[in-house]
Amino acid sequence: MLDATQRIGRIKGSQQLGGISGSISMDLSDGTPFWSFQPDFLFRHISGISPVPVVTISASAVTWTYSSPPKSNYIYPITGWLFWGVY
Repeated sequence: MLDATQRIGRIKGSQQLGGISGSISMDLSDGTPFWSFQPDFLFRHISGISPVPVVTISASAVTWTYSSPPKSNYIYPITGWLFWGVY
């Protein structure tokens, strides 16, 4: 049952993230932007030191970069799907 006092999100796009930074221009001015990241895995190495995507979203673009791990050994960035939209 839909409560008319709630908002429903609309997915406007998605992108498979492969461990490198990127950006997509997108008009998200018709609502409040949101994003969700669904990882393919949590950790590929037992150390658990895996760079995660850092997402920034605005009314005109979705941008992601990867955090820097504390060590340079066994760097396996967390890959997965990034979804964004408005509600």
